[in-house]
Amino acid sequence: MQPPAPTAPSGPRDTVARPDIDPALAQAIVDRSMAITGCNINVMDARGVIIASGDPARLGQVHDGALLVLARGNAVEIPPRAVGQFGGARPGVNLPLRIGQAIVGCVGLTGAPGTLRPFAELVRMAAETMLDHASQSRAQSRDARLREELVLSLVREAATPPALARSAARLGIDLRQPRVAAIIAIRSEGQDAAALLGERHHLITLLCEPERGNLVAPLSLDEIAVLKPALTSRGTWSLDWHRERAHRLLARAHAATGLELRLALGGFVEGATGLVRSFHTAQATLEVGRRLHPARPLLFYDEMRLAVLLDAPSQDWRTQELRAPLRPLLAASGHATLLHTLRTWLAHGMRPQPTAAALGLHRNSLDYRLRRIERLCKIDLASSADIVALYLALHLTPDAS
Repeated sequence: MQPPAPTAPSGPRDTVARPDIDPALAQAIVDRSMAITGCNINVMDARGVIIASGDPARLGQVHDGALLVLARGNAVEIPPRAVGQFGGARPGVNLPLRIGQAIVGCVGLTGAPGTLRPFAELVRMAAETMLDHASQSRAQSRDARLREELVLSLVREAATPPALARSAARLGIDLRQPRVAAIIAIRSEGQDAAALLGERHHLITLLCEPERGNLVAPLSLDEIAVLKPALTSRGTWSLDWHRERAHRLLARAHAATGLELRLALGGFVEGATGLVRSFHTAQATLEVGRRLHPARPLLFYDEMRLAVLLDAPSQDWRTQELRAPLRPLLAASGHATLLHTLRTWLAHGMRPQPTAAALGLHRNSLDYRLRRIERLCKIDLASSADIVALYLALHLTPDAS
């Protein structure tokens, strides 16, 4: 009984598109397999076209044996006596290549079927393993790109486009979960760009570990957006909780990548436009923090709200006026100690005893420093107006070196 004449498949049997086989990967399969089997090997795509071969002259040709494999869904052997029935085909064994349940192509070994049969199944197994791995890598890359697009959309638009919302659902991302925006900046002075890219990829992989629940996207070579779950396990917002997690994250990231990092956490804002506003506060906090607190690795909008809201370019006259009360102090010798004393005093509600304890000073020593601040700045620390002016100036003054 003669085998039926092969015909080109009219299309996939189901509505799911078959993955394409990358010709470069197919040629790698051919080269590796031929080094072991010693026979010529062809790889055909889902249309039966030869896309990789040990015989370059056959590339681009339709393989009649492959068409029969694709039509039947099983192996087809072509003995020497039946070659004439298959046009330009040669004797050999042809087997389907599957990814999951879908037939994506065919692999053919040229030679006597009886001799090749033991090798053919091994070649197919190795080929399918390589194809499956490549398919999973492509799917992971596609999902990573979709996640990045989703993050960038969430921080730039009040409403998520329907297509991205569907992608989020497919990826198992709950867009209703409350999140807060953070930006991680890599301190990359003098670092090679290629090396930086590699370490940045390592950092993103660390940030994307599933148990952290982060949504991550690079903003530039040295900045990464991170949308973090905002609430604790009790469903509450806690800056202390985020501070502890941020400390652990930077320590872990530095140990893993060696990168020097700075993290700016925006404010938690609820509502439809909350994440966009949170991202804007993170950007502003990072920008202001770089100028005012260049040595700080962690910057929090909730702690820098005044400085961020009052921020203006360094030459803006309003900023200069707000900083004016502290200028005499900054020009004095030992100003770093006085600045630290003033910050500590304000942080402890202007109460002498807790302030002295925090500074490790006797009350008389604290009083001496406060009186010196009054004399230098020509202000009265018993005056509410003077204290407010000093408080604002302090929030707009860079950390002492």
